[in-house]
Amino acid sequence: MEGMGIKAMDAKIRELGFTGGKSKSLYGREGHLGITLVKFAGDQSGLKEAIRLAEHFEKENHGRKDWARVQPQILGKDDENNPNLVKVDEKKGDKRRILYGYLGTAFDLDKVDFDTRKKLVIESWREYKPSM
Repeated sequence: MEGMGIKAMDAKIRELGFTGGKSKSLYGREGHLGITLVKFAGDQSGLKEAIRLAEHFEKENHGRKDWARVQPQILGKDDENNPNLVKVDEKKGDKRRILYGYLGTAFDLDKVDFDTRKKLVIESWREYKPSM
């Protein structure tokens, strides 16, 4: 499936009610990885917004666990007609991409590019959680 551009992803994130994030497409040796990183401010407010976005996807059953569940089902299939990736509006016949999202952890570092990796700081979740 053709990836969403950064502007389209930024617009989609704003449409969902999240104004502080900035999208960045992730690439590997073979090209676009099908992953878009949404970066938020590196402070408490940015973390809260990122958590809120992750919770939004969890409520929609499109979080980390849901993505892990559908990934084996999507390999090699026609992405444009896969009900795990595309929702069809019955009245209009339009296809809308289904997005999955989750809060990244240290285990996800292998998915981000070197430039992003060298700019980020990993902190303990336990240090933030009580103050939120």
